[in-house]
Amino acid sequence: MAKVVLENVYKTFRSYDHSGSLATSTVESDPSPPPARHHPVSVLRRINLTVAAGEFMVLVGPSGCGKSTLLRLIAGLEELTGGNIWVGDRLVNTLPPKARNIAMVFQSYALYPHLTVYDNLAFGLRRTASPLQSTPSLDPTAALPLTQRFSPDGLTQTLRSVWPPIQTWTKDSFSSLTRFLPKDWRYWSDRERWVDQQVRQVAQMLQIETLLERLPKQLSGGQKQRVALGRAMARNPQVFLMDEPLSNLDAKLRAETRAQIVNLQRQLGTTTIYVTHDQIEAMTMGDRIAVMNAGQIQQIASPLELYNRPANRFVAEFIGSPPMNFIPVQVKAPLTVIHPQFRFTLPETWAETLTPYDGQRVILGIRPEHLSWGVPAPRSLPVRVDRVEALGNETQITATLLESHLQLQGRITPEHGVTVGEHIWLTAALEKIHLFDPSSDRALV
Repeated sequence: MAKVVLENVYKTFRSYDHSGSLATSTVESDPSPPPARHHPVSVLRRINLTVAAGEFMVLVGPSGCGKSTLLRLIAGLEELTGGNIWVGDRLVNTLPPKARNIAMVFQSYALYPHLTVYDNLAFGLRRTASPLQSTPSLDPTAALPLTQRFSPDGLTQTLRSVWPPIQTWTKDSFSSLTRFLPKDWRYWSDRERWVDQQVRQVAQMLQIETLLERLPKQLSGGQKQRVALGRAMARNPQVFLMDEPLSNLDAKLRAETRAQIVNLQRQLGTTTIYVTHDQIEAMTMGDRIAVMNAGQIQQIASPLELYNRPANRFVAEFIGSPPMNFIPVQVKAPLTVIHPQFRFTLPETWAETLTPYDGQRVILGIRPEHLSWGVPAPRSLPVRVDRVEALGNETQITATLLESHLQLQGRITPEHGVTVGEHIWLTAALEKIHLFDPSSDRALV
C-alpha cells in the first residue's frame, strides 16, 4: 500500500473550432478550410487531495465533473497539464502507466474476449517480473580492456553472467509455447508456476475457481466484474483505481458486489480510489468522500460529516436521497427565521452566526427525513400533497408549499394516510436545520 498525494493538479483539453463555412464557397473562392483555432477546455482545477496508505477514498459527483479524468491522470492514461502526483515517495508525473505499480478496474470490465478467465487473470502477471526472478547482474568484463574482454577468461566470465537470464528466457518461452497444450503435456517454468499460484489464490478469494476455464461471453455481469477485479488484485499493486465498476449491474447484484469490494479492500489493505456518481455507493463504501463539481473538489470528509455538516449548497443537495429541500427565508435577529407561510425560532447555537444577517435573506435547508407530520401552528409548513409513494415502512410525499410554487419532499410514518390534493402540515426538526448564504451558497455555521 502507498499514500497518494495530488498537489494543485490541473487538466486542460484542447478543442478545435473552424471559423467560416464551406457551404457558401464558390468555384472562384479558395476551397481550403479555414485555420483551426484552439479553445482550451479546463476539466480539472486546483485539485489538492491526500489519500492515506490503506484508505478507501471515494470520488463522487455528477457526470462530467472530472472524476474519471482525475483517475486516468493518476493511472498515467492522461497527460498532466499542471501540478504533481505522488504515489508513495515517487513523483509519477512522467512515469508510464506500467511503471506506477497501479491497477485499474474499468467500468466496461475490459476483459480479453478470446482468453479464458484464467488467462485474463494471468495476463498482467506474465508481463511483470516475478519474485523468483532476480535482476541480471552487470557484465563483470565491461570495465576491462578490449583485449582482456575477448580473452578466454573474459569470454568465460561474460558467458557466466549472461547465461542465467538466457536460461530463464528460454524456459519462459517454452512454457508459453506449450501453454495451450493439455495440462500433462505442458512445460511449467518457475515463473509460470508462480503465476498459477497467484491466479488460483485470487480466484479462491473471489469465489470464481469454477469459472477459470470459461470465456468472458459465458459469464454474467457480476462474474465479469469479479474477474476484472481479480485481474487487478493478482498484480498486488500499491494502489487500486476503480472507475464506476458497478454501474452495469442490477440493483441486487450491485449491493452484493459493493459489500464484496469493501470486504476485500479491508482484507488486502490496499489504498483504493473509487469513482462513482451514486451517492449511496459513496456513503456506504468510503472511509472518506471527495465531492466534486465542475472540475473542483467541493468538500472532503467522512460520510456522516458530509451528511450532517455540508460545506455548501451543492454538497447538501447531492448527498442524501431524496435531496435536501431549500426554502428562501428572512432572518430576524437573534434567532427567528420568517417566511410568508411560517416562522420559527432556531436553537441558541445559531445566535452568533445569524447576527450579521439580520434583516437579510438566507436559504433554509431541511432534509425530507427531518420533516414530519405536524399540526396547524405558526412554525408548521402548510402544504398540498402532489404525489404519494407508500414504501411500507414509510411514506414519501412530494408537496407544494401553499401560496407558492416551491416543491418539498418529506417522509412521514405509514400510520398517517394521505391522498393527492390533501392539505396537511409538516413540522421541521429545528436541530437539523441548515442555512446557506444566497450569494455564495456556502453553509452558515
